[in-house]
Amino acid sequence: MTVKRIAANRVVVDGRELSQCAVELDAEGVVTAYYTFTGELPFTEWRGGTLRLGRDEGGRLVIIDG
Repeated sequence: MTVKRIAANRVVVDGRELSQCAVELDAEGVVTAYYTFTGELPFTEWRGGTLRLGRDEGGRLVIIDG
């Protein structure tokens, strides 16, 4: 179950830069999905700027900067 969705102008993941992107996180802060969007997303925290995704020590995808 997704508990939080964050949107940003850019998301950088695996060397790729995505524009207008949403990131969904579970209760532990692990990324469960990320995708570009074109319209308003309900129940979304807008951070603007750039979010960088990377792997934690357990190999899980998390937000490492932003």
